[in-house]
Amino acid sequence: MNQWLQLRSARFYRSCLLVVAGLFGLTGVILQYGVAETALSGLVARVSSGVALGLFLVEQIVAAVTVRPWRHWLRECWPTLTLTALLVGEIIVIALGWQHSWLSPFREALSIRSLTRAYLIVIQFYILGQLAVHLPHLHARFARVRIRPGRSFLLVFYGAILAGSGLLLLPRATPPEQPIGGLDALFTATSAVCVTGLVVRDTASQFTPLGQGVLLLLIQAGGLGIMSLTAAFAMLLGRGIGVRESSLLREVFQLPLWAEVGKQLRFIVLMTLSVEAVGTVLLYRGLAGVIPDHSERLFHALFHAVSAFCNAGFSTFDDSLVSLADNTLVIGTISALLILGGLGFTVVAQLMSFLRGWALRGERGRGAWRRLGLQSHIVILMTLVLLLGGAFALTIIEWDGALAGYSWAGKIGRGFFQSATCRTAGFNSIDLSLLSAPALMVMIVLMFIGGGSGSTAGGVKLTTVAVMWANLRAVSKGHRVIQLADREIDPRAVQRALVVISSAAVAAALAIFVLLLSEARGFLETCFEAFSALGTVGLSLGLTTDLSPVGRVVVIVLMFIGRLGPLTLAYSLASAEGDRRVRLPRARVMIG
Repeated sequence: MNQWLQLRSARFYRSCLLVVAGLFGLTGVILQYGVAETALSGLVARVSSGVALGLFLVEQIVAAVTVRPWRHWLRECWPTLTLTALLVGEIIVIALGWQHSWLSPFREALSIRSLTRAYLIVIQFYILGQLAVHLPHLHARFARVRIRPGRSFLLVFYGAILAGSGLLLLPRATPPEQPIGGLDALFTATSAVCVTGLVVRDTASQFTPLGQGVLLLLIQAGGLGIMSLTAAFAMLLGRGIGVRESSLLREVFQLPLWAEVGKQLRFIVLMTLSVEAVGTVLLYRGLAGVIPDHSERLFHALFHAVSAFCNAGFSTFDDSLVSLADNTLVIGTISALLILGGLGFTVVAQLMSFLRGWALRGERGRGAWRRLGLQSHIVILMTLVLLLGGAFALTIIEWDGALAGYSWAGKIGRGFFQSATCRTAGFNSIDLSLLSAPALMVMIVLMFIGGGSGSTAGGVKLTTVAVMWANLRAVSKGHRVIQLADREIDPRAVQRALVVISSAAVAAALAIFVLLLSEARGFLETCFEAFSALGTVGLSLGLTTDLSPVGRVVVIVLMFIGRLGPLTLAYSLASAEGDRRVRLPRARVMIG
């Protein structure tokens, strides 16, 4: 018993050390990278970083002394041990290999000073990650707070948006001659965390590399999901996740067992990093003739790979992808990334299992297809229908309009890409101001539907539309049982689908009304802007940059609702009351 109390006390003090180190590290990082460098700020930054590293080393020593058995200590401390081993290895290679001529181009870049600086930077951000993991568990009061899952999502997204806004307000995040205001920073951070892509400031010219890097991190966090990313980081550090976090994530992923939460998190993180890495390599090759500088090309490739897979629509080019519309490798890669991100992690996992069985075990036929599950059937089939149907409609409507002057292959390619991207991705390969009203209406419908549930896409989701269509078909035929693909649909799913569609429609109608009053722009242009924000798409006909403060607040609220989902938002604001046990008398009401 005494030993257990000693271990618990040591763990508490280690958490305190990491939290204090993280706060000093955060101060050092902000002063060093976000504020204009002066003698005082440089001194405070160096002192803060030094204190953070010192406290971190003390925590590592305490962990080595108190954590037993050794395998537990290695599981917790392997990231820092790996970083230290890499640094020592680099130092040894440099010390022994200066006489080799092939190392001469790297002498300046691989100096001891530069390696140590890079190591310290990585350690600082690692300490900040430790702060995010250990701070909520520092005091017992945090564990006793009972917050419903929906409200947890609200608080987490609130915190991420406010933190992102603060980072964008740093002087070095924007050019000195173009400082960003508080409302613009809040708008941009909301758009990034909600993976929307609407911007009031040009990402390419009105943000520095630091500001673009902050946007990249916010997009990645918003696409993965803040809770998923934090839990995965906690598992990476060997800490694990508690019962409350497991229960919350199980509800998010719709998993039947708690044991599957960790497996799902690992798959999400590994799949995301793998797909984005492949996308970065392909985009790097595709941009070879556009951006000659290797480091700059790599950053643009990484930024667009993350933005495409997370369905964010942010671009570091002034015209989005209009100038790259004929670059088959770039457009094809981004199309594949945004379609894959819009399917949803669960659907992708089941699809990979299906393809593995089809290729390795020779599983064929209808039975193998049925093993995908109803969710995957709906998402895959409706994705194909909307992609091809939207591409056909846009191409035919604009054949002699906005697509005039292109070859038939260019027209089909641009029509397909625009059909794919307006389902929450936000990139554009043609000038949207040239589109006719019928084409804009087609895009509004696609933006309202969105992608798959549990994906990085927005909208009311494909399964919601499929369930409502099945309900409409059952009602029109007089059936009491709602069927979809030889499966009976739970009536509660129908009720939720009705809540999602109706609340999204009401939110869009109210937003359009307010925007018409505050902005005094055309009706179709205003509708397009509202549905683009609600569907977290990011396409605009030019209204976003001219929004008034009232209009910006309205669009911020729409993006927030669109990312969390109307149903999650309704649950978070509702009380925890269960179903009534008292049955009231039935009454008949005339409908229609």
